[in-house]
Amino acid sequence: MECEHVRERQQQQRDERESRVSGLHHHEARQSVPQAWQAERHDARSRIPSLRAEQFFRDAHDSRKEPASAIYMETNTLENVISFDALYDSMHKCKKGVMWKDSVASFYLNGLERTMKLSDELRTGTYKARKPVRFMITSPKPREIASITFRDRVYQRSLNDNVVYPIMSRSFIYDNFACQKGKGTDAARDRLKEFLHRYYRKHGYDGYVAQFDIHGYYPNMSHAVTEDLFQAKLPPDAFRMVKTILNEQYEGDAGYNPGSQLIQIAGISILDRFDHFVKEKLHARFYIRYMDDFIIISDSAEYLKTCKDLMETHLAFIGFELNPKKTRIYPLSEGIDFLGFRFSLTDTGKVLMLIRPENVKRERKKLRRLVAKSKRGELPIEKVDESYATWRNHASKGNSHNLLQRMDAYYNSLWGEDYADNYQQRHEPKRSRKAG
Repeated sequence: MECEHVRERQQQQRDERESRVSGLHHHEARQSVPQAWQAERHDARSRIPSLRAEQFFRDAHDSRKEPASAIYMETNTLENVISFDALYDSMHKCKKGVMWKDSVASFYLNGLERTMKLSDELRTGTYKARKPVRFMITSPKPREIASITFRDRVYQRSLNDNVVYPIMSRSFIYDNFACQKGKGTDAARDRLKEFLHRYYRKHGYDGYVAQFDIHGYYPNMSHAVTEDLFQAKLPPDAFRMVKTILNEQYEGDAGYNPGSQLIQIAGISILDRFDHFVKEKLHARFYIRYMDDFIIISDSAEYLKTCKDLMETHLAFIGFELNPKKTRIYPLSEGIDFLGFRFSLTDTGKVLMLIRPENVKRERKKLRRLVAKSKRGELPIEKVDESYATWRNHASKGNSHNLLQRMDAYYNSLWGEDYADNYQQRHEPKRSRKAG
């Protein structure tokens, strides 16, 4: 009996070794596939594996069935959000830049009492969100904004910063740049310039760009898909909080209005699986996304067309469609319009970043209106200077030296001879004046 037991144990050990070796070979085979695709660069379609969009996103949908306990925060979720310390810290974050508002100043001056009351309401279940104020903005394009009260913003900021954002952002690809710590428009522009430099070193000046834009991104965002997204990753307590907020602020089956941090997180998260598909299945090396605007650079126009077809199918599965007016494939030599600037790759490999002409035209029109209001006594000159300085700082991030000189001259000409100081003199550093 003992001998039989030993033989069985030895056979079991041999089976385990064979299983490990088999798994290793399988892993090596999987690792070698991308290298094979890279070797066949000139065959665009060889880089696209066969994968049904329905199955890809069905897998994403089914992932919400996994136990959320695997991603629980180390401490109690509720305490991370509704404790006095968490809400008080959130209040200080929310007040930055808006202390001039009466509602914000009132809440802050009574911060200890208001924060304690908010924490008690959340603990006892008596908290009720107040109705948001909705209004339209027209620049850069018409859209409706939902503005929530400062009290509700403090709660949502705490929920977002302490639970939702840390969990949702874990799986983001690096090249998703909107609304994240350490990311933003400047980082996205720098990344695109880096892509262009790397592309030039590998492929030269010639190439193609596929530029995509989703039609009605927030207005067409599915409530069911968004809820599934949060449910798949958040702990149950946090998901119930998020779902309650979204259901109270937004009715119907689709559509959100920007204005809440939770909506921003939904906006950058809902395409997370899509990002991984583009990077890992389509193997788009030079891919960058800022919210619903994304770009792929390649040496093959045929490869980009294939990517576009597959991406359209995937987006349709989660309720989105590409904007036909803003989605196109074109030669790299035309330059890339991205985040307010036009990026051009020269034949020597230099990347030029120039502010878009329509942006300059819009700023000139705005300056004429503001200067006229100031001359009528309706607006202090300092406010007009501040507005122009903001735009000037934005434009200075590109190769805009000559443009800024022309704009300074234009701005000074709007004031006329009635104003002795020009813009540069009004903003000259004090120590420079003393030195003079």
